[in-house]
Amino acid sequence: MSEDRHKTGLIARILAIFMSALFAVIAVAGYQRTGDIVQLLVFLVVSALSYIVIIYIFKGIDKLLDSVDDRRDND
Repeated sequence: MSEDRHKTGLIARILAIFMSALFAVIAVAGYQRTGDIVQLLVFLVVSALSYIVIIYIFKGIDKLLDSVDDRRDND
């Protein structure tokens, strides 16, 4: 596993878990209120996708920060 030089891994995981949990809570609350299984499944899929998207966004941020650090080292 790669080194987390910029300490963004913990922030990414916390934010991803929070957003995923938020969509899961919305899914369960909506299902309890309406009884619509499609709504439950849609929000559970959105919950999983939000986790993945946030992790990939932070991986991109890490690459951007690494390139800035590399550029600064070459100057």
